Amino acid sequence: LHLVLRLRGGGKKRKKKNYTTPKKNKRKHKKVKLAVLKYYKVDDNGKITRVRRECTAEACGAGVFMASHHDRQYCGKCHLTFKPESA
Repeated sequence: LHLVLRLRGGGKKRKKKNYTTPKKNKRKHKKVKLAVLKYYKVDDNGKITRVRRECTAEACGAGVFMASHHDRQYCGKCHLTFKPESA
């Protein structure tokens, strides 16, 4: 009994791509220490008031503050934007 087994298929290994442009550096999030202090103010009597505006959307509700930019107020959770009429 004589068997001849040959390897079928295979082919050449693909050459690795040589990229011409370097990879983009992703932006790193800056850690702000005690960032919660920017959202509340405590007066002399010990009364706590919220400094930033809270989001009015039903999905967010109370406790979700809006970012105050120089020309608008923006909610990072639901993407709601308020622009004042003067701007």
